[in-house]
Amino acid sequence: MEAMPEALPEPVLTARAMREADRRTIEELGLPGRVLMETAGRGAADVAARMLGTVAGRTVVCLCGRGNNGGDGFVLARVLHARGARVHVVTLADVSAMSDNAAANYRLLEQLAAADASGRLHLHRLDALVGLDHLPPADLYVDALLGTGLSSPLRSPIRELVQWLNERAAPVLAIDIPTGLDSDTGEVLGAAVAATRTVTMGALKVGLLLGEGPRLCGAIDVIEIGIPRHVLEQVARQPGCAWRATDALIRQWLPRRAHDAHKYSAGMALVVAGSREFTGAPVMAATAAARIGAGYVLCACPSDVRPILATKLTEVALLGLPETERGGIDQEDAFDVLDGWLERARALLVGPGLGRHPDTQRFVRALLERTQLPTVIDADGLNALVGFTDLIREHAQGRWILTPHTGEFRRLAGEVDLTRRIEVVQEYARAWGCVLLLKGMPSVVGWPDGTVWINATGNPALATAGTGDVLAGLCVGLVAQGLPPTQAAVCALHVGGAAADRYAAHYGTASMMALDLLAHLPVVLRERFDR
Repeated sequence: MEAMPEALPEPVLTARAMREADRRTIEELGLPGRVLMETAGRGAADVAARMLGTVAGRTVVCLCGRGNNGGDGFVLARVLHARGARVHVVTLADVSAMSDNAAANYRLLEQLAAADASGRLHLHRLDALVGLDHLPPADLYVDALLGTGLSSPLRSPIRELVQWLNERAAPVLAIDIPTGLDSDTGEVLGAAVAATRTVTMGALKVGLLLGEGPRLCGAIDVIEIGIPRHVLEQVARQPGCAWRATDALIRQWLPRRAHDAHKYSAGMALVVAGSREFTGAPVMAATAAARIGAGYVLCACPSDVRPILATKLTEVALLGLPETERGGIDQEDAFDVLDGWLERARALLVGPGLGRHPDTQRFVRALLERTQLPTVIDADGLNALVGFTDLIREHAQGRWILTPHTGEFRRLAGEVDLTRRIEVVQEYARAWGCVLLLKGMPSVVGWPDGTVWINATGNPALATAGTGDVLAGLCVGLVAQGLPPTQAAVCALHVGGAAADRYAAHYGTASMMALDLLAHLPVVLRERFDR
């Protein structure tokens, strides 16, 4: 039987890394920039044709800048004209001010327009137009104004062009990235095109996935333009770059049970969670660990919470932890109860719903110092580490997965600039020696070696209480089955987001509750990740 090919992740590049990939391909490998532009423009034209349905007889307006992004637009215009479209090309500069490859493609358009007996190809200089409203209504508008590399707010006349484009009723196709969107952060720089679809060249750009990118880019198509895979992988090691997992990669990473497995060999997860105020969090976390495949899940909770959880959990074993007179977990007595189980478990989760009682926080810190288990730290487990980040540096050693939301992360790290989301996660995952899963839309995972992953699944349905508890449970359940913490965090995010996507495809996003994720998880595992 032929072996399955290795699944590969998608590189997500900064503007600088993408320029470096272009340069290496042109200068070191000898593939001319004109060829890259031709391939890019033709790929964009194919996407435009799919958006139009029928190309012949349709009207397309292309707004083109003077750089290579505009050159891609010129190639697109030429290809669509050849397929029968009526094409109006609006340029911002004289050909003498264009990049060499863009100028060459514009001169080709001039020759075609002069020879076009049908009158279907029209070239306009923006400063010669009485006004853009004198252009005919289009079936498709193409934004080929700036592309990547913008770092300051838009100025006139491009700002007015963007505003005009956003007022059109027909769909808009952006080439590489919508004009006005920062390609490294997803920030809007004054104003930005709201595209129906974005076709990006060579690799995904960070700004398409972060900040305002998902709202403004529409659907995204990546066009392979001839840059070799090894070049993309090399430049993706630069600061600020990331990776995105595919279903095929997650399918390859997810653990599979042996034919002779039993509950302990399938993996035991120990979940330390719950308090009088928060009895739902341990239920969701422990159930998620079991649902993702851990063979035995033990939930250790304060003793007075155990009877409540016993009414909610049937498949999960319970262990009561002694409490102090003040109401927190009693550190020494709790270790007497836990010690044997800490030896049997393969993975530990600490934090969901534990509360912030000082005695409980001291117990959490002592537990983290004592255990050698790979550990997921969530919610109140993270709160116990505020002011004690040296403990992370000393003990994480690549074994810990920290799962903060933005507020929890800032309590740990201080006021950080999260518009630099990728760089910040890279910096702290390295400095702390941990797997750092920063929750958000999208969530981002940093590995201790500086590798960063941007999650490819999920939707606003996840903005509801308890989904973080489910995510932490998925993480510990996967680690208990032998997955390294690095891969477990990426898999948990991807699979959990896929369950939310399946729910949203059948019901309204606002109606989802955290346990709905667990109801959809078995079907998603079968439909998308079975092998």
